[in-house]
Amino acid sequence: MGEFRKLVGRYRLLNPLGAGSVRLAFDETEHRDVAVRELRVPAELRGAALQDARRAAELRHASVVPVLDVVVEDGEPWLVMEFVSGTSLEKTVDSRHPLPVQQAARVGVCLLSALRTAHDAGIVHGRVNPGNVLLTSTGRAVLTGFGLPGLGMRPSADMWSMAATLHFAVEGRPPGRAPAESTDAFRWLVRAMLDPAGPPPVEVVAEMLDRLAVSQTLGHVLATGGPLPPARVAEIGLAVLDQLAELHSRGAHHGGVQPGNVLIDVDDRATLATTPLPAPMSLAPVMPATIPAYTAPERVPGPAADLWSLGATLFAAVEGHPPVPGAPLSRAGALAPVLFRLLSGFPAHRPGPDALRKDLKAVADLF
Repeated sequence: MGEFRKLVGRYRLLNPLGAGSVRLAFDETEHRDVAVRELRVPAELRGAALQDARRAAELRHASVVPVLDVVVEDGEPWLVMEFVSGTSLEKTVDSRHPLPVQQAARVGVCLLSALRTAHDAGIVHGRVNPGNVLLTSTGRAVLTGFGLPGLGMRPSADMWSMAATLHFAVEGRPPGRAPAESTDAFRWLVRAMLDPAGPPPVEVVAEMLDRLAVSQTLGHVLATGGPLPPARVAEIGLAVLDQLAELHSRGAHHGGVQPGNVLIDVDDRATLATTPLPAPMSLAPVMPATIPAYTAPERVPGPAADLWSLGATLFAAVEGHPPVPGAPLSRAGALAPVLFRLLSGFPAHRPGPDALRKDLKAVADLF
């Protein structure tokens, strides 16, 4: 066999791609570059491997590297795949740095959409990992590795592996036995997907990823742009308060109000990251508190604690750091009295939703 042999008289093998398990080839019929991979399986399993590969060749999705052809050369099956110019997520993170949350969420949107399409077609990937996720120059994430011999896995295995891949994207390491603490909505979602008790419903995961992919957290906004004007902070407070009031009206509470869970979308609108849970779980706490600086001093979850956490979040937004005992309010202006009442150590002294809404609107209307 020559170094530049042809497969079935059509695909001229060229240099290895990546670690060498996949090779670049040139399709002399269609005059295009392709990627090829030999399916090295025992002879007794070749029939099943070919069947799996041909099923994968029917799968088409914008975030899937398509299998273009399945050929047999000298009795050995080969996959012929579209050549996609990109760098693996594994190499990107290892050689540079973990991805920002918003970019990682966009990767998640692509992967989840691809996997849902595959699962609907009865195809389980079985090898979702950072090495099989390619990041293109246009920002698209595509999943390769379809068409390899089946491992007998269920769709739930793909979902867990996707979560582990997203964990690697933002932490630079696999989750192991200790996934990263949920300091923001994205990490909370990934940790929930890795929970041995079972992940959230796929519809919930999709909704959360969609929102995170087009929004920045308030924490990120503050880290990159510094404190916000009091009027803007009051507007954010009003938006979050409306969501909390609706949640509290159902007898539930949030439990994790902090800058990492407040999302700012492309239209500069603020929303609180929450997870809608199906009945009968709709009255359960939605998101656990994770950061002591935003946890009410009584440490008893409930509506009053949510309001204290909202006050701490607004304090951080206007001052640039979370509240600490004796910290002055040097930038808050007309918002200062509102924050003092929200951050009272006595839950009964904190304003109710109606009074708080009136106070926040008065500050927002000043500017």
